[in-house]
Amino acid sequence: MTAATHRPSAPTTLDFSGIRADLLHARHLPGRFYTSPEIFELEIERLFLREWICVGRVEQYQKAGDYRALRIANEPLVVVRDEQGNLNAFANVCAHRGVEVVTGEGNVDRFTCPYHAWVYKLDGTLAGAPYSKDVEGFDWKSCRLPRLRLDTWGGYVFVNFDPDAAELGAFLDDDRIREVAGFLHPERTRLADEYSFEVDCNWKFIPENLMDMYHVGVIHAKSFGAYFPVKNFDYRLTKWGYHAEYESLTMAPDGARLFETMEWLKEKPEYFAFTFFFRPGFNMFARPDMLQPWITHPISPNKTRVTIYTQYPEGHFSMPAFAQKHDLVKEFIRLVANEDLAMLRSLQNGVGSRAFVPGPTVKLEKAIHHMLNRYLDRMFGPEAKAVDAAELAGRA
Repeated sequence: MTAATHRPSAPTTLDFSGIRADLLHARHLPGRFYTSPEIFELEIERLFLREWICVGRVEQYQKAGDYRALRIANEPLVVVRDEQGNLNAFANVCAHRGVEVVTGEGNVDRFTCPYHAWVYKLDGTLAGAPYSKDVEGFDWKSCRLPRLRLDTWGGYVFVNFDPDAAELGAFLDDDRIREVAGFLHPERTRLADEYSFEVDCNWKFIPENLMDMYHVGVIHAKSFGAYFPVKNFDYRLTKWGYHAEYESLTMAPDGARLFETMEWLKEKPEYFAFTFFFRPGFNMFARPDMLQPWITHPISPNKTRVTIYTQYPEGHFSMPAFAQKHDLVKEFIRLVANEDLAMLRSLQNGVGSRAFVPGPTVKLEKAIHHMLNRYLDRMFGPEAKAVDAAELAGRA
């Protein structure tokens, strides 16, 4: 008789007490935090549907009717500028059968559902619904695209799915973003490049990687890592995130300064650089001549969309040979991003292995340790060190 194959049963408790210790005694998160569909769904409900998510720049919506349709946490939405000049965000869901009324980006005067031709104005109200007059008690006034909360800061457009969430300003001020980063004046810059791509890894690996000083001199040794002051990098931790001013060459081949210093940064050192993290997935990187935020949007437990913006002051666009110089910056940021991609995929594969045991956190992982602990606070509460695996799916 052939012996039955023994498979170890899944643990009944997901223990994350290791990351709760102080930095030099802590361990990284268990692999299931990066692979579990149940945890991913809980992250959507408790983070991405409750916190403010960056979805673009105001200059992407210059004229009435300019729109962009996108998905955040698997929720379809559309951002559009209306005839009164207001920016609006709506659930991109027809009030009839739920079909997405628009795709892609462009300019329209109305949204027309491609399924049954229900028509919506740019303020989300219903303008036409074939055969609806035959429906007894049909309520035209309340039938509309569901409105989402929208606000802006620094020229960035943010949406929030939670009608009861605090204002965007309160979220920003929790981490002193307006206080410590206002001097960057992102509202005085304009978008020059939008580089968006999907990565086969969990969304948390993106901000972790962007605040990981440990890997810079290894993965990026041939791009910008050779000039990076890794050893003495000084993160200033805030309630949920961090900020840091440091020295670095600009983000161009060999660190060459292709553009003039932004007027409001003239007093900063020649090799000035600045970064901050705004939960749940906004990482800013500033240099004297440009701003380059990275925006993270989850797709599934093992797939993430990343968008990198490159922004300059208005005056840069009229400088001699702007297009040629900017092309070098575009190519360089793509090179830097692609240096990380294979390693991010490998990270995802590794944490899914039965052999993976979370390793220790080191001094250079100070920001990661802080970010992960604050993530756990928002997910399970500040005292939690474990969660019952059997109850996890029901808590999502």
